[in-house]
Amino acid sequence: MHAEQKVAKCLVVGDSMLRNEGAEHADMMAECFPGIKTEQLHRVIEKKGLGSPETVLIHVGTNDLRTTRNLDFVMAEVYALVATTKRKLPKRRLVLSGVLRRRGVSWRRIGTHNARFDWVANALGLTFVDPNS
Repeated sequence: MHAEQKVAKCLVVGDSMLRNEGAEHADMMAECFPGIKTEQLHRVIEKKGLGSPETVLIHVGTNDLRTTRNLDFVMAEVYALVATTKRKLPKRRLVLSGVLRRRGVSWRRIGTHNARFDWVANALGLTFVDPNS
């Protein structure tokens, strides 16, 4: 007899902001990687089996903001991450979550960051969610 594998309708991947996401929902699975940056998450997504969720929510950027001065670099990394996820799960709904406001990072910088994420989402045909609105 095979153990029943949990089938998630929604897969949430990203940094430690997701630590407790999905804990109360049987049809949601969170893959939390504390401290991960966008380019690192891209490598994880390239190598990892993602299953077959109906929706994948990607949350990145929080850790990139403090250490990366060049927002164009982060935008390019997010574009590559989303394009890879879309290629691996072509028939799934993808959602890109923006950066949540936090201490130590100006709201203007976060707004600029999220505007770029919104552009990436529009360019690749997925949904963008700004957690600050």
